[in-house]
Amino acid sequence: MQNPLKTLAFSVSLCWLAIAATPAHACGSDFAEPVFVFSGRPDNFADFAQGNLGIIQPNWNRTVLFRAYRELLGIPLSASEQQGLIRNWQAEFEQKDTDPNNGDVALNHWLTVRKQAFPDLAEPGSIGDYRTLNANAYHVFLNCASDAFETASKTLQARLASYPGSAAVKDWLTAQDLVFANCTQTSSEQLAETAADAPDWLKRDRAYQIAAAHFYAMRWQEAQDGFGKIAADSASEWQSTAKYLLARLAVRQARVYMGDDAHQQKTLYEQALPAINAVLADPQAASFHAAAQQLLNFVNYRINPENAHNTLAKKLLEPAENPYFFQNLVDYRYLLNSQEYGQTVPSTQAMRQASELTDWLFTVQYQSGGYIEPSGDDAAAAFRHAYERWQSSQSLPWLVACLMKAAPNTPESTHLLHASSAVKADSPAYLTVNYHVARLLSAQGQSNPARKILDTLLALPKARLNSSTISLLYQQRMLLAQNVDELVKYSQRQATAFAWNGFSSMLVDLSKPKEGEDYYRNEREWLDRNMFDADARRTLNLHTPLSLLKQIALHKDLPDYLKRRLVMSVWMRAVLLGNDASAQAFTPQLIKYLPELEKAIKPYRQAKNQQARFYEAVWLMLNHPGMRPLVEQGEGRTVALSERVGNGNDWWCDDDLNSQYVDDYGNPQSDLPSPSFYSRADIAQAADENAKLAALTGGSNFLANQVVAWAKYNPNDKRLPEALALAVKATRYGGCQNCATGKASKAAFDLLHKRFQGSTWQKQTPYWFGQACEKS
Repeated sequence: MQNPLKTLAFSVSLCWLAIAATPAHACGSDFAEPVFVFSGRPDNFADFAQGNLGIIQPNWNRTVLFRAYRELLGIPLSASEQQGLIRNWQAEFEQKDTDPNNGDVALNHWLTVRKQAFPDLAEPGSIGDYRTLNANAYHVFLNCASDAFETASKTLQARLASYPGSAAVKDWLTAQDLVFANCTQTSSEQLAETAADAPDWLKRDRAYQIAAAHFYAMRWQEAQDGFGKIAADSASEWQSTAKYLLARLAVRQARVYMGDDAHQQKTLYEQALPAINAVLADPQAASFHAAAQQLLNFVNYRINPENAHNTLAKKLLEPAENPYFFQNLVDYRYLLNSQEYGQTVPSTQAMRQASELTDWLFTVQYQSGGYIEPSGDDAAAAFRHAYERWQSSQSLPWLVACLMKAAPNTPESTHLLHASSAVKADSPAYLTVNYHVARLLSAQGQSNPARKILDTLLALPKARLNSSTISLLYQQRMLLAQNVDELVKYSQRQATAFAWNGFSSMLVDLSKPKEGEDYYRNEREWLDRNMFDADARRTLNLHTPLSLLKQIALHKDLPDYLKRRLVMSVWMRAVLLGNDASAQAFTPQLIKYLPELEKAIKPYRQAKNQQARFYEAVWLMLNHPGMRPLVEQGEGRTVALSERVGNGNDWWCDDDLNSQYVDDYGNPQSDLPSPSFYSRADIAQAADENAKLAALTGGSNFLANQVVAWAKYNPNDKRLPEALALAVKATRYGGCQNCATGKASKAAFDLLHKRFQGSTWQKQTPYWFGQACEKS
């Protein structure tokens, strides 16, 4: 009976804040893709909460960076505070309810208790916990919280135990159904008071039920009057509850205010303070003090957000255990994020000046393409700020920030490198500091010292090296490879996790199939396999000439499933580059590692000359959309080579050779350096080969053009009608379409309809395809 409105819900309250947002899906098909380095979140929540930081990354979410900051300062977290962090991350990254008694569990429990108590009683109508304020279905809020259902369950069980067989208990339950009928919308049926001869307990319960029903129905005055009378009734067991609900009612009125007058809403919040403070000052209401404190924090934020920020930032760094740690962290995160969501909060600059924690978080998060300060400061300014902070404080967090922001040519890098040598191996910053020292040394051309540092880090105990850390170190080490052996070793990575479309907030468990269709059967075999990440893909595709690619493709340390895609790349590149000798020499390897092509490639092997072999290769490609000259990252193509998947995922795109590389650490790079052992001749040769491949303008255009040329070369080939039809279809479903696609598609279409009029293939090809392009 879950309310479907919950899927649209958002909350403007810190006390009931939904702190996770589901990311938008990318266009195209949805897949479980490998994540090699987590973006935003830690690899393992419990491990990270304990202080095992790995390599600190600027694209981590602020709650994660906060944990790193405390560890760098040497302020430990208690076991309870660590659990609060984990609860926060479960909500933030996994969309799990932060309340252990979450609404669905509490609601289902209530329905179970109700059914067991009176199995013959009719089922209640639809019950939910969220409702809309008005006809605008996007303004949704939590109306009946989990504690409402749990309180009802406990009360019903208590009444059954105290008054077994009493008709009054059934009367109580019927009334409670009417209370919950107001959770999602105001019920037309209102509760009536009990009969005059009803037992006293039922009269007091009914008074509470009526006030609660008014509260959920948003009849504020009636609810206030009802709770006010109960709060003054010392004989009612609901007295303390009513006092708290008077405070919550006042806050709820302000929260759901829909007017445009910000001053009026602030006034409503201010009017809630007396009721909240009354609860906090009442020792008999001690069980509600924690909840009332949350209300007070929220109201203070709305009344004075600057003061709320300053208080929270200070509380979160106190060494003594904080009983409100979880909620303080949620509130603090919401405050920092509110400016980005258009809320009225202190300026970023004001918050940074008030709190070094906040200043550090924003400084670390600043990066090109990432968090942008309203002042428009550039990355160099972020480094200068971090450096000034470090010089004045000599603190470890600011040294880390300096190293993260330092460019290789930064004049202060020598000073930073010297200071880094004082960071001991047992420091929580050791991995981060030395990772960046290696990065700077490598960029400065000091390959041997950088290589030595990375090898030292990779030799650390496995307990200190989570999967993301290993991938980051491998990325650096691959660029410092001294030979093909090292390149092969460090280009291979194992996935940290698999995620829906690669979003690290939408993890997918591939370990076992769920009931029903096994959607991830193709991905499951990659759970423990090595793969290429984006940096390795780009190195192999953009910087590696065919001569080196041939060595890598057959390397003894490369598993067969990766040799398969490299051998295909070598053969395809050789064909497309007109290197007939290399293509022929690698054909046996193509058959060995892609045995499904053995029959299809026979015409190629039997062709009498290079030109004939080339067109046989074109025929092979037409019938195998999975053929491509570019090495794929991750699992690669998980369907048969002969199967069309569409959505631009067949054959190849010239854009794949020119796309900007953004590493998992969050650093955009217009180009990724070549491995250090590549010679100038290797790099030049790779550039020349890639220029020729890019000139082919993508797989679909290339195939359409070559089939037309094939028709001129061998006009009597019986396969031409089918080849032309397949070429036209390729311009619609495969490769990448661009301004040249229409011309290529129409040429193949016209030839098919002119020379093979009336053929089956001509009838099956009624259109050619292209895209609108501006004329230059």
